Amino acid sequence: MSRRVMWTALGLLGLLSLLAPGGAVWAEEPRFDGVTLRVATWGGGNRDFVRDKVGVELEKRGAKVEYVAGSPPENLAKLIAARGRPAPFDVVEMIDSVVPDFVEGGFLQKIDLANVPNTKTLKAFQYDDMKVANWVTEEGVVYNVEKFKELGVPAPVKYSDILNPKLRGKVIFPDVGTGGWVHAIVGMSMAFGGSEANIDPGLTAIKDLRPRSYFSGSGETEYTEFKNGDIWAAPMHAGWAIQMHKRGITHVKSSHLQMGQKRGMVKHGYWGVIKGSPAARAAEYFINTYISTDVQEYMTKNRGLVAVNAEAQKRLLGDPLLAEMLLLKPEEIANVYVIDFSKVRLPDWTDKWNRMIARP
Repeated sequence: MSRRVMWTALGLLGLLSLLAPGGAVWAEEPRFDGVTLRVATWGGGNRDFVRDKVGVELEKRGAKVEYVAGSPPENLAKLIAARGRPAPFDVVEMIDSVVPDFVEGGFLQKIDLANVPNTKTLKAFQYDDMKVANWVTEEGVVYNVEKFKELGVPAPVKYSDILNPKLRGKVIFPDVGTGGWVHAIVGMSMAFGGSEANIDPGLTAIKDLRPRSYFSGSGETEYTEFKNGDIWAAPMHAGWAIQMHKRGITHVKSSHLQMGQKRGMVKHGYWGVIKGSPAARAAEYFINTYISTDVQEYMTKNRGLVAVNAEAQKRLLGDPLLAEMLLLKPEEIANVYVIDFSKVRLPDWTDKWNRMIARP
């Protein structure tokens, strides 16, 4: 009997050693010794965040992680140029406006979602076996609160408000192909009676706006111009305002604009795994780490990209700066505008932009 009790106790101890504090059995952590994972993402601060909070977790497990800097359109162009040869990266960060081009071009392979269990914290429409959402930006207008007050200009409510004559020459607009370009065009179009299917009213309004410049989204120039008062408003996502506050530029605020019956508009970021990648399992581990609760919370607090992880969203509600700049309450998130990309024709839009805006 004593021997039976002893072996029972040892068995229980062994079982307990496999349990996490919450009671779930620990899955065996994979190793990636000898694996090189090439990650295509934006450069600068975004690359640093990805490296320090996500890539480092693969390095702890033996992988080597390399970074290929570029915007999603630039990285798509790299894949097109490499067609017929090995792809230049294994996992790529995309935005919603160009995801169809990655898919239709045959550049992505199916993701084994069993290896990405953190998708359970996402909404069903935010992932499938070709892509997994990793952030949302809340598109609108970032503006100089002090200057608007001085001029007697109300805070922006609609995209059309940036055409106020008092703002002439002090507004910038995203350039063709940049991250928020499609969303800014849709916003301007809807403000003047258009839509995704009819952007002519928006392009006419942009031409009438005569922006001070068209920005690429690199960040440093725009931060400096807002700081110095050279620009007073810009169609940008709210994360820009958060980043500026962290740099001491506290006279800016983000405005979430009316889009028909909706308030605010979102842009989704996604990760995809490149077809034929020899590091697909590492890429899936990378994606799962990126959408984990801790990483998502850090991302929103420090980068201004809004978490798609529902648990991280709950943690963020108590942050005063985020509460001021972002739509975080469930009822607010449920009422944002999401572009219907089945109506977006980027080649046609680019051609119209070049004819109506780019040419003098």
